[in-house]
Amino acid sequence: MDSVQHFQTLARYRAGATQLLLRLLPFAATLAHVFNHSTHHRGHIAAALTAMGQPAPELDMVYMLEAENQPNA
Repeated sequence: MDSVQHFQTLARYRAGATQLLLRLLPFAATLAHVFNHSTHHRGHIAAALTAMGQPAPELDMVYMLEAENQPNA
């Protein structure tokens, strides 16, 4: 078994507008959730921009890093 799975973290999150939940969860699963949930929010932003007729920025990190390293034209 991977030693990372033995680490635990205290996760704090909201369930609804007012209820705060605390859970002791495996660290690796918590970290995976953080990355996955940020993708969820980026999708919301892209959908909102598109609905307003605006272009959504490139959200794939690979393309974002490439764009940052391009010389300004």
